[in-house]
Amino acid sequence: MHPALVSSAARAPATPAPGWRSRLPAMVGLAPWGLAVLADWAADHAGSLRGTATWQFVGMAAAVAGLVGIAVCLWRLGGGRGMLPRAVLGVLLAIGLGTAGPSSAQRAAEIGRIAFGLDPLPAARVELSGDGRTLWLRGAIGTGSADAVARALGAASGVRLVRLDSPGGRVYEAREIAELLRARRVDTFAEGLCASACTVVLLAGRERGAAEQARIGFHRPQFAGQDDEALGTSHALIRAYRDAGLGTAFIDRVRATPSRSMWYPARAELLRQRVLTG
Repeated sequence: MHPALVSSAARAPATPAPGWRSRLPAMVGLAPWGLAVLADWAADHAGSLRGTATWQFVGMAAAVAGLVGIAVCLWRLGGGRGMLPRAVLGVLLAIGLGTAGPSSAQRAAEIGRIAFGLDPLPAARVELSGDGRTLWLRGAIGTGSADAVARALGAASGVRLVRLDSPGGRVYEAREIAELLRARRVDTFAEGLCASACTVVLLAGRERGAAEQARIGFHRPQFAGQDDEALGTSHALIRAYRDAGLGTAFIDRVRATPSRSMWYPARAELLRQRVLTG
């Protein structure tokens, strides 16, 4: 072989085999989205409010990591110099920041507080009467309220009536309590205020009553950082009212009442809708 060819071949750099480092940007970009999908599924099957909030928080964090991962991929694709990757990267970041904003931060903070056991709404006060036939539920229906009701019902098989005095709270907890009461076929009675999520518990009674001075209030659901008009269309509170058989016109009035307000239907309307049975 000619000496010039030998020296030329010796100086040609060998093509490196692709290794894990070359695939790292793609791994960084795609893995968080897989985790976000898994977290979304786990949140739907968590079995508790705190568990659901924990997985939702993980999913939100994974989505943010995924956005960062895409940015890394695009930057590496253009070697940090290509105009097209930079332009796409800028658009993605703008969309991400615009979608997030203060409202998403508020929602994440609220979910985080629940996930880490710092729910600002305390668990309801659950007490049994001396004869063990009446269960009282008082105060906000915060995280852990359904567990408290379950423990009380488990300790007193003779409970036949649940008396309510609550401004509402977490709809998830209210629906869990409602399932417990329906399973026991107990009656419910609004003793004082029964508003918002408390009405879900009231509607779970086999027979449902209210004191003359009781106030039973309805409004659109709300959650920190989320638009209550959007929530009023598909939120679990509205679904619970549909499941209870409330009329379309009644539910429309609930959806038309902002979360910062409260609608107290007349007793005749409550009887007509069978919110109360007597």
